[in-house]
Amino acid sequence: MEAIELQASPRTVLGKKVRHLRRQGMLPANLFGHNVASQALQVEERAFQRAFAQAGMNTLISLKMAGAEPKMVLIRGLQRNPLKRDVLHVDFYQVAMMEKLTAQVPLVFLGEAPGVAAGGILLHNIDEVEIECLPGDLLRQIDVDISGLQAIDDAIHVKDLKVSAAIKILRDPDEVVAKILPPAKEEVAEVVAEVAPAEVEEIPKGKEAKEKEAEEE
Repeated sequence: MEAIELQASPRTVLGKKVRHLRRQGMLPANLFGHNVASQALQVEERAFQRAFAQAGMNTLISLKMAGAEPKMVLIRGLQRNPLKRDVLHVDFYQVAMMEKLTAQVPLVFLGEAPGVAAGGILLHNIDEVEIECLPGDLLRQIDVDISGLQAIDDAIHVKDLKVSAAIKILRDPDEVVAKILPPAKEEVAEVVAEVAPAEVEEIPKGKEAKEKEAEEE
């Protein structure tokens, strides 16, 4: 994986005073890592935004500082303004190129599933997986081709994901990634109410009513 370059410099402004850095277009940052002493840094905000757009969280960045060897880092934390969503602070993790690490990698679904055109429903069961590998083998994403899902119950499992032998996926190999489900059935129950003809109850007639009927006859 080709690293993206980013210039950094030591930071002496700490605490609440870092807001003055942001006004100057600088972004406060920290560098840390395994067997690495934590260091306060600052980077140019626009340069960081360009690097982050390319690198995301899973691509190596070559962090360059005057008078020092470049440090291979990953972005491991972002603090954002809760309203504007702009970045307020960034954490860089310095990697050891010969030590394996873990990372969450998003799945990107490509193509169209013929099973959907046939009336099925496409289920995306998971949208990322955790992997273990050397820093140089990191992936920004794993592409998942769904064009082979042609019929109901066709599925892609974790073990079907295409990655190099240098990458270990830390998830159950038999877990479903995507699957074609049967179409939802709408069961409409028609209730037919059979109303019986009204039964007229004949009320027994009293003595006076019988006498009146006799007179009318």
